[in-house]
Amino acid sequence: MMNNQLRAHQLEQTGMVVIGVSGGPDSLCLLDLARQISGLKIIVAHFNHQLRTEADHEAEFVKRVAEQMRLPFVSEAADVGNYAKERKLSLEEAARILRYRFLFKHARSEGAGAVAVGHTADDQVETVLMHFLRGAGLAGLKGMAGRTLLPEFDPEIPLVRPILHLWRSETEAYCHEHELQPVYDPSNNDETYFRNRLRHSLIPDLEKYNPRFKQTLLRTAEALAGDYEALTEAIDSTWSKVVVREEPDHIMFLASALEMLPSGLKRNIIRRAMESLRPGMRNLDFETLERAAAFVVPNTQSLPPNMVPRHVELSGGLTLYREGESIFLAALEADLPSAQWPLIDKIHELAVNGQVRLNINFILSAVELEAEAAWTEAYENGDPFTAWVDADRTGNLFTVRARRAGDIFSPLGMNRQTIKMREFYINVKIPRRARAGWPLVCAGDEIVWVPGYRMAHPFRINEKTKRVVKLILKAG
Repeated sequence: MMNNQLRAHQLEQTGMVVIGVSGGPDSLCLLDLARQISGLKIIVAHFNHQLRTEADHEAEFVKRVAEQMRLPFVSEAADVGNYAKERKLSLEEAARILRYRFLFKHARSEGAGAVAVGHTADDQVETVLMHFLRGAGLAGLKGMAGRTLLPEFDPEIPLVRPILHLWRSETEAYCHEHELQPVYDPSNNDETYFRNRLRHSLIPDLEKYNPRFKQTLLRTAEALAGDYEALTEAIDSTWSKVVVREEPDHIMFLASALEMLPSGLKRNIIRRAMESLRPGMRNLDFETLERAAAFVVPNTQSLPPNMVPRHVELSGGLTLYREGESIFLAALEADLPSAQWPLIDKIHELAVNGQVRLNINFILSAVELEAEAAWTEAYENGDPFTAWVDADRTGNLFTVRARRAGDIFSPLGMNRQTIKMREFYINVKIPRRARAGWPLVCAGDEIVWVPGYRMAHPFRINEKTKRVVKLILKAG
C-alpha cells in the first residue's frame, strides 16, 4: 500500500488535524499514512468508552503509539453505558455522541482544521445497508461523506474520512506490512449489536448471491451520492421560496408553495427543516418523511382561513401544524406567532342572534334556527369551527372565556364522561402557547363548545330538540 492511497487532499489544507485513534487497524493505518503528509500537525485522540475490561489497556496502547511517533496525545473516558441508560439511547448512539463531542472539543481548543476518523469502505457498506433496512431515503442510502459538517458538534470544523475508499482487509494488510500491531476490539464480534449482525451474518449470506455484493453496494452508494448533490441544489433553490421564517424552535412555510412541490422534494425540504431544528437528529426514516409529505397536501376543506391547524406528530418531538395560509414545523414548546389563533384576554357575553369580536382577527356568532330546518345540516356538519347546540339546554346567553383552574369538559361522544380541560388540551395537541387564551363557549358554568375541536355531549341536538343555536367562529 502506497501513501497516495490516502485521500491526502482532505488533510493537506487543514494545517492541524485531530485523529480519532481506537487502536484498531483502521485508525492505525490512517494515523501512519497521515503522518507522512509533509507539514501536517497531528493530535492523536483516544476516547475510552468504559464498556469493556480491555478499554484501559487500549487507551494505554494508543498513548504509547503516539509517544513512539512523537505526536501529542489527548484522551478522555466516560461511562457510555450509564449515559445511554439515562437518555434512553442505544449504546452505539451514546458512544458516537460522547466520542465526537470529545474529538471536536479538542479540535476547537487546539485550533485544528479538521477531525479525521478511520471509517473504511466496509463501514460504508454496513451503514448503507443499515439505512436501507430501516427505511431511509436518498439521504441515508448515499452513505457517509468523505467530508462533512456535524453542526451538533461544531458548525465550522469538518469531519473527514480519508480512508473511506479502502477496504478493511487493506488496512489490516498495511498494518502487517509496516509492522504496526493493532489491538482488536472483541465487541466487534458480539452479534447483539445490529451492525455486527450485518457484518458477520447478513453480508456473508448476501455474498452467496453476489460475490461482489459489497463492491456493488459501494458503487451504488457513490452513484446515489451524486444524485443527492443534484437534489441538494434543488433544495437550496427551493428553500427560500417556501420558507417564510426560520427560528430556533420553529420554521414557518408558505402553505401554498410547500403544497405544490413534488413529493420527493417536499420530503427533503421537510428533512432539512427537521435537521435544522434538531441538529443531532440521525437516521430519519422514510415513513416519518412520507407522513409529513402526505400531511402537506392542498387544503381542499372548506374551512375558514387562519384557524386551528390540523397537525401530524413527527420524530424528535417535532410537529407539523397548519394554520391558515401557513404551515409550521415546530417543537411543542415553540413560541409561535399568536395572530393565527382566536385568543381572548377577557370575558365576553354572547347573546343569540349576536356576535362578539374575540380579537382583531376572529368573530364568534350565535344564530337561532328551527330544529327541523337545521336537523340534516347539523348531522352532516364537518366544520370544526361550527357547532349546533340544543337551545333549550343552553339558553339564549352564552359566556365566552378562557380556561379556569378546575374546569372539566364532557366531549361529544363520551356519554357524559368528563375530562379536565388541561388534559383535553394536551390530548388534542393545542400548543402550549395557545391554551391560556383559547376561547371556551359556556352556558353558566358548563362548557358548551371548544371552538375548532369539540362540542359538549350534554348540549348535543337529538330527537327531543326543539330549538337550535348555530355557533360560528370565523376570521373577521
